[in-house]
Amino acid sequence: MMRSIFSNYAGMLISTVVSFLMTPILIHGLGDFHYGMWVLVATLVDYYGLLDLGVRFTLQRYVARSKGANEREALNGTSVSALVIALGMMAIIIPSIVGLARFLPRLFQVPGPEQALFVRVLIVLGIGFAVSLPAKVLGAYLCGLQRFDLYNVAGSGNTIVQAILLVFVLHRGYGIEGCAVVNLGTAVLSLAVHVWMVRWADPEVSFDLRRARWSEIRELLNFGFYIFLNQVGDVFRFRLDSLVIASWLSIALVTPFNVAARLIEYFRYIIAAITGPLITEMSTLHGQAQENKLRRLFLRSTKMTALVCLPVGILLCVDGKALIRLWVGQGFATSSFAVLVILAIGRTASAIQTPSMALLLARGRKKALGWWSLSEGVANLALSIYWAPKYGIVGVALGTMVPMIVVKALLQPWYTLWLGKISWRDYFVESMARPLAVSAVYVVVAEGLLSIFHRSGLLPFLLASALQLLAYAALVYLLGLTSGERGQMKARVLKLGFATGLVHPA
Repeated sequence: MMRSIFSNYAGMLISTVVSFLMTPILIHGLGDFHYGMWVLVATLVDYYGLLDLGVRFTLQRYVARSKGANEREALNGTSVSALVIALGMMAIIIPSIVGLARFLPRLFQVPGPEQALFVRVLIVLGIGFAVSLPAKVLGAYLCGLQRFDLYNVAGSGNTIVQAILLVFVLHRGYGIEGCAVVNLGTAVLSLAVHVWMVRWADPEVSFDLRRARWSEIRELLNFGFYIFLNQVGDVFRFRLDSLVIASWLSIALVTPFNVAARLIEYFRYIIAAITGPLITEMSTLHGQAQENKLRRLFLRSTKMTALVCLPVGILLCVDGKALIRLWVGQGFATSSFAVLVILAIGRTASAIQTPSMALLLARGRKKALGWWSLSEGVANLALSIYWAPKYGIVGVALGTMVPMIVVKALLQPWYTLWLGKISWRDYFVESMARPLAVSAVYVVVAEGLLSIFHRSGLLPFLLASALQLLAYAALVYLLGLTSGERGQMKARVLKLGFATGLVHPA
């Protein structure tokens, strides 16, 4: 599980660094209006991701199960059935994109001279997304084989190639249309790379579509339906904000909101790297009826997740304004920072509950998770629309945060503890007490270090950030870990040192 997590983190680090560097390049290369258009169109196209109906997550589970049971025919049949679903979605997406392109420019009040450009960009990005669906299914197949390393190599390589080409087309003056063509080209390249990697990881794999069976397709869709509901909730929570802003405020305001939302998206990557391996491990324990081990894993993983997430949320609130100023310029420091703080609070509360989500899925309680995630998303949309005219983009951010706090910080932990027969006292003492104590001290330390070392340049900010992280690591070691956990950490460091030759036995 830890190897898978670290592989995911390596891929996440590369993607985050590239995305972080590309954001100001795109903003200044396209201009505020065209960058806002780029974000809006990309958001529209992303909604089509719902059409996979949870199949990718479901495929990962079924591949792992069939591989473990050495069921070759079931493995091939399931993977081909998932590919058939992806190809069916392609056949729906491309013509619907062309149809939507007729009236969407008027819906979002795109100025007359820009409407034709909006349509062209939407169609090219839509085709690129459709091409990427089979590649994503193949990526899920790799994850089901526990080849997260290959999955992350393919994703990171595609990200780097795309960034290089985007810089090239912007430098040559091809603008937003050139960026759209790059997106389509790298989608085709990604599909080819994933086909090769799957064949390399599993030489016996079959892509013969005649192996697909309606019963297997129906089974995949049935399991994935409640994952789909959860994904719809995520879309309402995190993907509709740009539409609300464009419809009720203006397209230009999409840009400052997206600056903050992009930083929060990086936060999501941290949790995404943990989620898959944790669900797999919990599902295994549940299948073995190891309830005591499952409860201990839940309590300990909640503690470790909180120790990872709380400093990220704190640093976004403490260092956010300086980070935005250095990243994209002073003009975004005020408006984007207010949005960032609100979203960071909600995302932190949500991220800490990642182990509870994993436990619910492991126990098969996907229905409850799916329905309340959908309800949270609908409440988010309603509140964002209601508050947008009153408070602007800050109101949209509040519409995201409030339902998230209610569901993730109150409803979800209550239901999980009741289901797992875990007392609130055990939950607080074993999972939350130490992370909260560390965070209370760390807020003061982080504020002090930033005020001492930060001036106006990049190097002082980096120095302050490095010292903040070192201070947090020290606090975690001294206050966040028990004596037993510190002993385990020392033993693992020594073992790694022996294995790499950095440490020699006395």
